[in-house]
This record gives sequence, structure tokens and C-alpha cells, in this order.
Amino acid sequence: MDSVPYPAVSSCRARAIQASPDSAPPTWVANRSARTRRRYGAYRLRAVDLVDARFIAFAAIGALFIVTPGPDTALTIRNALIYGARGAARSTLGIALGSAAWAIASVAGVAIVLEASLVAFTALKLAGAAYLVYIGLRSFRAATTTPQTARLRGGGPFTQGLLSNLLNPKAAVFFVTVLPQFVVAGDEPVRFALMLAVYEALLVLWLDLYGVVVARAGRTRVGVRIRVALQRLTGIVLVALGLRLAIERR
Repeated sequence: MDSVPYPAVSSCRARAIQASPDSAPPTWVANRSARTRRRYGAYRLRAVDLVDARFIAFAAIGALFIVTPGPDTALTIRNALIYGARGAARSTLGIALGSAAWAIASVAGVAIVLEASLVAFTALKLAGAAYLVYIGLRSFRAATTTPQTARLRGGGPFTQGLLSNLLNPKAAVFFVTVLPQFVVAGDEPVRFALMLAVYEALLVLWLDLYGVVVARAGRTRVGVRIRVALQRLTGIVLVALGLRLAIERR
């Protein structure tokens, strides 16, 4: 019986099969190989779609926003001087959780309503300003008190970081105004999750670096006087940031 000729192809394996039809793989093997190639090819395409120019641009803008000194930086330095590097790390986790909450709220529409409502925005702004002033004033007394006393009076580092970020309307405005510029209709949820994960990782790494450097500087021979001076200076900065937040317009 004459065999049905295979179509002309260029691969060595295909030419060998054409020369000897009995050596061709079973149909189920060929089908499985084709499905595997399509599957992994789709995964590679999906990864390219997730990390594109818009994704990199958001990461760059987020990094600039993170490294800009503000209440989060001042609070991290303050807690590093009082509690050490571990306390600063707990403060950073609170800040990261607060920013993640704002990001999710922006997607859910809560932050958009807050940004559009003058009353709600002003109330949150004044509450955040009052909390920053409160923490700043506590920094003056923390120089002569133990970390345990400071914890009882001003709250723990994690709580301070969480409240400082949740009561900061600028964090909400960032995710409301910046994030939508890099997310378009049709984007998969995993893309937003990856963007948020990169932002939070940059935030934690940067603030933890601050905490480690400041905590080590406070353990030097002249670190006692420097620590007291920096605690008071950080208190002044926090109070100033709180007052500026209170009188600042949108």
C-alpha cells in the first residue's frame, strides 16, 4: 500500500519522519506538544504585557514619591531613634499597610469620593495634621523616657505608621491621580496587584534603609547627645509638617 506523502517541511526531524513514516510520533504526543507550546507561549506573552513601559513609568514615579521626604520619613527616623531598627521596621510595615489600603480604596472608589468631597477631605486632613503634631510633641519628651513609656503614651511604632499614613490625604490623592494614568480598561487584576507589590516593596526597602542608618548612628559614642538632638529635631519637623498640612489647600 502506498503511503500518503508528508508535506515538505524544513526541520531535520520532519525530514526524517518524511523519509520513514513509521518513525513519526503518535498523534497524542504531537497534540500535547502543540498545547504545551501554546500554553507557555501565552505565559511569556502575558509577562511581557504586564511589565511594559507604563508599568516601568509608574514604578519610577512611585520611587520619586517615596524618596521625597515627608511625614513617613520623619516618623521612621523618629522611631529608629527611640525604638531602634526593629521599631523603625514595624513603623514601616504600618506605613506600607496604610498605603496599600489607600491603593485598594482608590480602585474601590472610596478615595475618589474622599478627594471629591471637600468636607471629608478637610476632616481627614485636619485629623492627620493633629496626629502629626501630637507625635511631634511626644518626640520632645521621648528623649528622656524609655521606649516602653513612649509606647504607652504615643502608641507603638506599627500603630503610628499605620495612622500616620491613613490620616494623610496626600496618600489618597497620589493613588487617585497617579495610578489611573497607568491603568487602562481591560487590564487584568494581576497587573494592578503587581504594580502595588512593586510600590510597597520600594517603600519598605527605602524606609528600612533609613531606619537602619539612623539606628546605627544612635549607637555611637557620641550617639546619646546626637540621638536626643535628632529626636527633638524630628519632633520639630513632624509638628511643622502637621501645621503645613492643616493650612495647606488641595
